[in-house]
Amino acid sequence: MIYYRNLQPFKAISFDLDDTLYENHSVILLAEQQFLMAFNQLSQLNLSVANWHNWKKQTAYQIGLIAEDVTAWRFATIEAILRQQGKSAVEIDQISQQSMAVFLQWRHHIDVPAQSFSILDQLKQRYSLIAITNGNVDPQKIGFTQFDLILCGGKHGRAKPHQDLFLQAAQKLKLSPHEILHIGDNLETDVQGAISAGYQAVWLNLSNKGLNSFPQARILPTVEITHLAELLTLC
Repeated sequence: MIYYRNLQPFKAISFDLDDTLYENHSVILLAEQQFLMAFNQLSQLNLSVANWHNWKKQTAYQIGLIAEDVTAWRFATIEAILRQQGKSAVEIDQISQQSMAVFLQWRHHIDVPAQSFSILDQLKQRYSLIAITNGNVDPQKIGFTQFDLILCGGKHGRAKPHQDLFLQAAQKLKLSPHEILHIGDNLETDVQGAISAGYQAVWLNLSNKGLNSFPQARILPTVEITHLAELLTLC
């Protein structure tokens, strides 16, 4: 555990979800594979993973902030592909809904460590808990019942590292930003976003790499930990 700033008293704790409370990389890879299989079958295309990602980049470039809402971004990309193929509005709607249903089903096939549930249960006894995520996981669908508030990038406001969701959470809980401690694995979206909004921030450095390994980071966290369980010694 490394302290970069003095940790002040806090009344609530906000959490990033993906790769903070559970491993997410392999989940996304599998969900993407299942999605593309379904999409290709429904649309009678043979889109590769690389082609799909190129379409996503092009859609984000054309629509801009759409990429901050990952579900809307995926829908918009599907629609763009199918429009180019000359599909009707009815076909586009049907294929979009069915292929997205497959993606979201596999997106929630997450093996959440028992320790994550246990830690949140213990913290819930003393603090209000918040989920602030740029992803599209529904925490309740994967077993998290501890959150008093859930805010998602794009759906509820600008995605992290923008201050929007952080400031919304403070307002909804009627707290000053410095009274909230944010926990996340990403130095840019989590730490930089939280600190710039006036929060205190814990960087969960799961890779155990030094700060110099993340040249994109511009703001130091309040505290750095390498295991989620270390939170219990801070609270």
